[in-house]
This record gives sequence, structure tokens and C-alpha cells, in this order.
Amino acid sequence: MSGFTTTTFDVGITTMTDVDAISRIAYDIRDMADHIEKNEFLDARRIYEEGKHSPQYDRYGNEKDEYLSLQRMANSWKGGMFNEDPNYIFQMLGMADIGQSWDEAVTSHGSYADSYITELLNDYSSGTLGAQASTILIVSMYATHELWDGMLDCFAVKNGFNPEADKTGKINPKQSFDRFIALYVGAGQTLAPDWEGDMLYELAQAGGDLFDRNDSEGEATVNSDIRQLMQSIQRTLSVEDYCKTDESIEMLWLLSNRIIARMYIPMVQMLIHSMKQDDQAHKVKMYALAVIPQLSQCSPSVHGKLKDYLLDKVYDKLDFDRIVSLLQQSYDCLGFTCEDLGTYMEGTDDVVAECAGYEKYHPMAGFVPKRDVRSLSKADLDILAVDQLLKVPSTTKNQMAQLYFKYGKAAEIDDDDFGFRLLSLEDMTANGASEEGQWSPYYSDYVEYFKRDNFDDSAIMIAFEDTDMDAEQRSAYIVHLMRYNVVPEYMMSLIGLTLQLCPEEDSDISSSLYWDAFAALYIGSLEGIKASSSDDSGMLLWNLANNRARQFNTQNDKYMAKVNDEMTDLFFAGQSELERKDCTNFEKTASRALHLMLVPLIQSTIWHAIRNEKLGVDSTDKSLAIGEVMAFSVLPIVSKYDKKAAAVIERNMVLVDGIKPVSEGPQAVANAFFKILGDIGWGCEYIGQAEGIDACEQFDGNIIGVKNTGSMLFTPGATTIFVGLVSVMLILTL
Repeated sequence: MSGFTTTTFDVGITTMTDVDAISRIAYDIRDMADHIEKNEFLDARRIYEEGKHSPQYDRYGNEKDEYLSLQRMANSWKGGMFNEDPNYIFQMLGMADIGQSWDEAVTSHGSYADSYITELLNDYSSGTLGAQASTILIVSMYATHELWDGMLDCFAVKNGFNPEADKTGKINPKQSFDRFIALYVGAGQTLAPDWEGDMLYELAQAGGDLFDRNDSEGEATVNSDIRQLMQSIQRTLSVEDYCKTDESIEMLWLLSNRIIARMYIPMVQMLIHSMKQDDQAHKVKMYALAVIPQLSQCSPSVHGKLKDYLLDKVYDKLDFDRIVSLLQQSYDCLGFTCEDLGTYMEGTDDVVAECAGYEKYHPMAGFVPKRDVRSLSKADLDILAVDQLLKVPSTTKNQMAQLYFKYGKAAEIDDDDFGFRLLSLEDMTANGASEEGQWSPYYSDYVEYFKRDNFDDSAIMIAFEDTDMDAEQRSAYIVHLMRYNVVPEYMMSLIGLTLQLCPEEDSDISSSLYWDAFAALYIGSLEGIKASSSDDSGMLLWNLANNRARQFNTQNDKYMAKVNDEMTDLFFAGQSELERKDCTNFEKTASRALHLMLVPLIQSTIWHAIRNEKLGVDSTDKSLAIGEVMAFSVLPIVSKYDKKAAAVIERNMVLVDGIKPVSEGPQAVANAFFKILGDIGWGCEYIGQAEGIDACEQFDGNIIGVKNTGSMLFTPGATTIFVGLVSVMLILTL
């Protein structure tokens, strides 16, 4: 082993540990390409399978007989090495066929990179594609794994492990992050004017050249960004007691996600290049394998269409425009912008113009916000990621899913000075214990019902810890708490803040910001720009309302929920009233919107009562967990208006060992909700009926009056509103 304790790369990076050995895997790729060009495919295969330049060492620093090889790297998943790796999980789920379980997906697709490259190395007409694919498919996945491995190592340090005293090197966050950059840059990478290399750094240089995204020195902006981000990681790991504070772990989480977002850019650039140029068409599948499966963390409908175009069939150049349009819809989810990607071959006949990106007034399901709340709407992407990660068996209690909950990724707010502040789902739950959270008109009712603040946070973290719970029930419980408890309760606080700010003439904070934020969280980012009944990709209340409308026969003539029609009208009405400072009428609009969003939650509770009545005492069906969560989403409000009605819902929907679910029948649950319909101001037309269960069975012919048209303003004992957490999270949109 080298006697040096650090490794220096010519591109301006010196690592904290010695990672020279793994960086030398770049020479294996170089030599493979050289042999292939000489038609020496057998020699190329031997290097791929056995390795040549990257030595391995035992715990005592003695060199082993075996080299690290690209094939061994490709098949590391077989030992469970990637089981906690979000990118590998997204890759497998993104390649899975419809209906495949996790185990089936891994069995079918786990060796995707090795199978593809082995086939190329046995095809004498494939040229050097096998060597290039080793970088694109193997090194890139292994490098991102090192980032995630560094995160898990940091958790071990936080839990008391001392890497400085460890002689095995098994847990070493500094080395894990260093191994990432060693794989990203690779040994032998040169600077201007040639920028020669064989790894991901060189790939980014090629993409920067094609899309005019190089700086004045000739370096690709992706590479300069990643170097700066890596230097920030080094600073974070250089402080005393590194990894032992929540702040350091959060910073490493955010920096790692930013790096991975940058890494997607050259992959997409080169995919577009290979689709555009006939002489590069043989590379389309290679780049598609690197990019398209990762979109399983984005819109399911977009991912499905691109999978069909690029993976399930041979690429047809006639589909180019449709494919590029779908890719552009995914940039925001992957963490980069149209500007980051650039314009392809500007000034030539092959130009592909830079896409427009998202404007301040980006529509969401037909609603056009006045303020830029796009980032807030992406909370649904964090929930989707958690949902995906919980599908996979975990030995760390799904630590990575917990990080998505605690720190967030998708709903990015501020990236100034690398201090990426993200609005996380846990931030939303913590908002209930802060002064601004108490502006929710129902804040005290939730505290009274659950007998504590932050019930959602506690319930979610307890479920993460409870690995004895049925896996499907545990996943459904956690995800549905996030979707239908955490987000709606936070939305209530946004309404309260909007109401409080409306009459304040001199406020520096726009009340319309919070109103648009309410709309963004009702709709979410996955719904697209137009209202539609055909796309079932959403994770929030808009999608829930459409689903329940089909079951409760409460659709409009376009097969969408009447609730969503009404809600969209209220969104626009509220905007207009806030613009005019018509706070009296806005208060009525806000009250109607707040209580209208309860309708799909009520329908869902009844729907799962119908489903769960058929289940036995010992059932572990996930519908039981979902039904309980749905009941929890509205029980504090039901209890406020009718404690006896709340008791009926509790007895039937909240799980108790040894008690049959929905023992009094789903109609009893529906009747209990009927008792409070007058209090929330929305009646039978919007609730509807499903499978013979009618919430308005007891309707006596009198029109249910709208009782919630009075004041919703709530003062928690403070004379001056303190807008802290929420304003920090949305400050950039002011």
C-alpha cells in the first residue's frame, strides 16, 4: 500500500485519505479500450473480469492477490452491498416490469450492467462501447454508492463508533467520500487543453463541450461544481466531532444530493447527443440505462413513457422530439435546470434549444400561482422517494428513507453558499410546536385530541423503529401519515398565516405567498400543468380527491372530482380577494377551502371502513393501517364538533389487538361523519356514496347549513405574529 495518507488529482482535489488504488480502475478502462481498438477482445474481457491496475488490501495493509475488477464492482449488489443505496433502489424499481416485487426485480435486473457489458465484449462489431459502458453504468453507480456509504458511516460515528481508532477500515466516512471523488475523477485525468481521462470527469467535459457549459478555463461547470461541493464535504469532515451533530449529517446529506444531481447532467446531455447523431445511435441504450430507471423517483407516467421509448424497444429517431420533451419534464425532479443542461450544438443545423424551464407563474393542474411556490409543491417527490425506499428490506430501519423525511431533498428552497435549506416533511411536523404553526385554526384541537404536539412526527419515527410490524403495513402507515396527516396539517397553518397577514398593510410578507403555498401542497408537483383525470401519478389531496370521486360517484362531466373543481375556484377567488385586501370575503373563502380539503379524507376513511369490514382480527392487510391513518387525519376536527361521533369512528377505525376491524359496520362510520357535515359546511353532493354506504343515509331533507363562515382568525396569545420557520422556507419567493 502507498505510504502517502492522501491522494492528489491534477484537477485541484486532494483527498483526506489514500484512495490512489481505487482511482486506478480508470487505467483498466483505458487498457480495455486500447485492446478493443486492436481487436484484442479476449484481453479486454480478461481485464474486465480480473482487473489489472487497482490493487486491494487486507485490514493490515497487505496487498491481496486479487485486483479490484469492473465486473466485481458491477456484481457487488449480490452481497447486499447496495441494499441501502437510494440510487440502486431507484434503478431496480425503474427497470422492473409491472407487478414485479423487489426480489423479482433484483433477480431480473440486478446484473443489468454486467450483462450489457459482457454482451458488448463478446460482440466484435461493438467497438469500444464495452469500455465506455464500464464508466457509464458501473463506475457511476459505484461512485454514488460511496456517497451513500459515507452517510451510513457518519451515522455509525454519531452512534459512538470511532473511525480513528478502528484498524479495519470497515467504517470510515472520510475514506468513503474520498473513494467517490477518486472514482469520479480517476487516475490519469489531465487538464487543459486536452482534458484526457476515462472516468466521469471526462464525460462531463464532453457534455460541457457539446452543450456549451464550460467556464472560461475550459472546465465543464458540472466538474467545477462537484469539486466545490466535494471541498465543502471535506470542510464538514474536518471539524472536531465531525458526524456527531445533526447539523453535520444534514449538511452531508444535502451536499451528497447536490453532487448526484450534477452527475445526472452529462448523462442526459450525452443521451440527447446519441439520439441526435446517427453515428452515435449505438450508444442510446447505454445512456438510457443510466438515466431512465432513475426516473422512478419522479413522475410515474413520464418514467413509464420513457421506459417504453428507450428501454422496452429499440430507439426510433422519429420519437426524438417526444422523448426530449419528456426528459425536460424530469429535469426539475432530478435536481437541475434547463440552463444547467444548456443548448446542444448551438449555431449548427443540429441545435437542440435550451428548454424554457419553470417560470414564476408555473401552472399546477390548471391553477396559476401568483408567487413562486414550485419548490414547495415538490414535497410529494420526497414522499414518493420514501414510498420507493420502504419497498426494500433494510438492516438500518430504512435509514435513507428517514433522511428523506428528516431533511428533504426535492423541495429545495435555498442553495446560497452551499447551505441548502430544504423544506422537509419533518419540518412540517415541527411547525406545529412553533408559534407560527399555532396559527392553524385547528391547532389546539389536534393538541387536545392527541394529548401532545408533533403527534405525526412521533408516530412516523416509532413506525420506522418498529421493524416487527408487517412490512407492507409499516410502509403504508408511514407513507400515508406523510401524505394525509403531515401535509394537510401544515396546510392549515398556512391558511392561518394568510388570514393573519391579510389585514396588515405594512407587512413585508405577502399573504398571497401562503395562499399559493396552500394550493401547491394541495395539488403537488406530480399532477402536471393541466387538470386531468387520466394521470394517476399524484401523491397529495388533489389525486386523492380524484380517486375517491370515482368510487363515491362525485365526478364532474370530465371525470374529475367535483371537490377539485370547487377547490380550484376557491384558489382563484382567494387570490383575487387578497390582491384587493378584501379580507372579509377572503376569510369565508379560506374557511371553505380548509373544510373542503377534509372531504376526500372523510371519503377515504369511509372507503377503508368498507374494505376493512371484510378483514379478520389477525389480518395484516395494509388497508388496516391506511384506514387508521385516514381516521387520524380528521378525528381531531370531528371530536371538536361531536365527541360521540368521533368515538364511533375511533372504535371502528383505530386498530386494537383482538378486536375485529369495523365491528359496527362501515355505515356506522359514515353516519358518524354525517353528524359533522353541517359544521364543516360541505354536504351530500360532495361526499356521495360507495358500494351502498351512504354518509347521508340519515339526511332528513333539510339543507345542511354552512356553519363555518364566521371568523377563523386564531390568536395563540401573541400580540405580534412571529413568522419564522415558514418565512425562512419560502423567503426566496418574496
